[in-house]
Amino acid sequence: MDAVSVVEIFSVMVLGALLSFGGGSGQIPVIQGRWVEPGLLAPELFSFALAITYLAPGPRAGFIAGIGYYLAGVPGVAAAMLGLIVPTCLGAGAVSFALGRMERIVALVQPSSGYVIGALIAAAAWGTAVPMRLARVEVAAVGLIAAVVGWRNPDPVWVVMGAIAVGSGWAWIA
Repeated sequence: MDAVSVVEIFSVMVLGALLSFGGGSGQIPVIQGRWVEPGLLAPELFSFALAITYLAPGPRAGFIAGIGYYLAGVPGVAAAMLGLIVPTCLGAGAVSFALGRMERIVALVQPSSGYVIGALIAAAAWGTAVPMRLARVEVAAVGLIAAVVGWRNPDPVWVVMGAIAVGSGWAWIA
C-alpha cells in the first residue's frame, strides 16, 4: 500500500468538510474516490471505520479519525481531525459574525414575524377551508384560550395537550 502524506489527508478532509452539513456524510464519497477506489485504503477498513462510528455514540464524523489512522497512523489522525475541525470552526465563526451584524435587523423583524406567519397560514387556508359556523360558546372559548395563552405564555406542549383534551371532550359530547 502506498503511503499517504499527512498534508494530503488534511487537504482531502478540508474538501470533505466543505461538502458536509451536519455530519460526516460529505467525506464519504471524497474518501472513496481519493483513497478506496485507487487501492490506497482497503474497502474493509473504510467500512469498518464507518460501521464503528455508527455503532458508537457521538458525532457521525468520528470515522474520520479511523481513516486517518489507517492511512498514516497517529499523525494521520491529527491531520484528519484538523482537516475536519478547521473549516467547521471558520464557517461557524463566519456565520456567527454575520448574524451579529444582522442583530439589529432581526430585532426589528422579530416582533411581527409571528403575525406574518399567522397571516400567511390564514391566507393559505382561506381558499381551502370549509366555512365554520361557531356557536357563541365556541367563540368565547377561543377568546378565553387566546387571552390565557397571551397572559401566561404557557409551554406549547400544554397548549397542544389542552386542545386535544378539549377537542376530544367536545367531540364526545356533541
